[in-house]
Amino acid sequence: MGFADDHLIPLVDEGLGNSAYLVDLGDRRALAVDASRDLRALRTAAARRGLSVAYAADTHLHADFLTSALQLAADDGATVLASAAGHRAFPHTALTDGDETDLGGLTLRALATPGHTDEHLSFLLLDGTHELGVFTGGSLIVGSAARTDLLGADRADELARAQYHSLRRLTQLPDTTAVWPTHGAGSFCSAPPGAERTTTIGAQKQANALLAAPDEDRPSAPPRPSPTSSPAPSPTATAASRS
Repeated sequence: MGFADDHLIPLVDEGLGNSAYLVDLGDRRALAVDASRDLRALRTAAARRGLSVAYAADTHLHADFLTSALQLAADDGATVLASAAGHRAFPHTALTDGDETDLGGLTLRALATPGHTDEHLSFLLLDGTHELGVFTGGSLIVGSAARTDLLGADRADELARAQYHSLRRLTQLPDTTAVWPTHGAGSFCSAPPGAERTTTIGAQKQANALLAAPDEDRPSAPPRPSPTSSPAPSPTATAASRS
């Protein structure tokens, strides 16, 4: 059994097409990542394990749902973790690239991954120096990447270029690193193919056409075939994810 099997609880909202995550940190404490305003599924999962949310992390300012970070802070005393560049008008621990949060045995490292939004962070979960997985929000998702046009058409090209470099950065993680995105099939913020919602860095190197782009100005080549990887995006899906 791996870490995810024992400690990670994905909370899929089929209506929104998004996933939140609850991480059992031990000692009856939990980390919540990108939890939406409707906390019923999270509360049920936490109650089953007798957990209280000690940390609530948001990867980015969300266009498609309200964050529950403030509610978790009020109800559970959770420490809210979010990007300093987001200038949120409520109490939170403002993080910049490379900042680390000691979760009590595990470490959460902020990685600046702009593109989907300007202030986007991914969160790398570490056990010592071992990379357990990365919460990628709206950066690298299964078979694609999330939209870069949410701040307007005049910013879309700039943010698409930023997204390209963010994807490249994430692929520098070990191939075995788990990838836990927020956006998935059916999400307003993305247009990925298939039904898979989690993956690994290695699997995406094989199957994600966006990662095969030779540079930020040229379209991606077809991904290398892999019998275990998810289907590659169609050209329409790839264009939609970058529009």
